Parts: sequence; structure tokens; C-alpha cells
Amino acid sequence: MTVTIRMPRRKRTDDSTRPSERKPRRQNAPSRAAGQGHSGRRRGTVERLFFFFFLALPLVTLIQSVFARTVAYVATAEAPQQTILAGPGWTFVVPFAVTNKQDIEELIQCESGGQNVSKPDTDGITSDGILQFHRGPDDTMSRGTWEDFSKASGLGGSPRNPTDAIRMTDWAINHDLGYRWTCWQREGLSPGY
Repeated sequence: MTVTIRMPRRKRTDDSTRPSERKPRRQNAPSRAAGQGHSGRRRGTVERLFFFFFLALPLVTLIQSVFARTVAYVATAEAPQQTILAGPGWTFVVPFAVTNKQDIEELIQCESGGQNVSKPDTDGITSDGILQFHRGPDDTMSRGTWEDFSKASGLGGSPRNPTDAIRMTDWAINHDLGYRWTCWQREGLSPGY
């Protein structure tokens, strides 16, 4: 779009080229000029400012487009990592990646059949949860398998919470502690230690 601002100019006639030959002004002309006085000058200044801004606007836009950084923002929605562990009649979904999924599924099936129980194990010591962590000598969690693993791994929680038990078991298998489960050797999950 082009905007043209025209500034009015006084017309000169051919016969009024010299100042001495100018026609006398009418009587009301000086009063009109006196009425415009300072506002006539202001109007010319305002028009010039508008003219300047109209010329400067495309220049500023051009400069901005040349020096503007082009940034592409890409929003990627990360799907929460989760792992589904399942066996006959049971399923557990945990909100983290499990590196030893198949081994843990076989341990759960062998140790508890997917039932979150506390019962005496074959050695007479009470074990808790889906992965049957042994209790300590006083039939408490202290000095039991869970406490040993918890101190070594820095993981907390409870063996009765399936998510905590799966996380702890995954850590234990990653650190070659799978032999601590009776079913580990029975199921042939490792050569045993």
C-alpha cells in the first residue's frame, strides 16, 4: 500500500513573478493567516511526522525481519514410561522401565502366584508381598532381605507394595542378587551362586 501526502503550495501566476508586481491581498486574508498563526505550522509539522513514520515503518519491519531469529519450538509429549508385568490371573503396571521383566514375571509366578500375601516360606521365615521378601529374625522387616537391599540400593518403600517390590527386585537382579530368591534357582533363571 502506498500513501501519498501532498503538501499544498501557493500558486503563482505568470504576471506576479516580481514582488513589486504582486496583487494586493484582500482584507480578510491577513486575519485568516493570523487565525491560523501557529496552528498552521503545527499542522505542517504533524503532517511531516506522519509522513516520516509511514516511510520509517516498512524500513523498521525490513530490519526486524532480517535480524530476527527464527526459532522453531517443538513440543514433544513424552509418554510416561511404564511396564506391564503379567502372568496367569495377575497383572501389575509400574510407572518405570523394568530391565528384567521376564525374570521378574517368573519370580512373581513362582513366589506368590501374583498374590500380595505374607506367609511363612519353605524355611519357616515369614515373607511379604508378591516377591516374598524375607523378614528379619524377630519377624519384623529389620535385618530382613528388604532392609539389606534397601540399604545397599538407597531405595525405600515396602515389600507389600507391588511397585516398590518390582523396583527393588529389578535393582537386585541388575546387581547379581537374584540368587537370594529360592525360585531363582528352581526356575533356572541363573546358574546360581
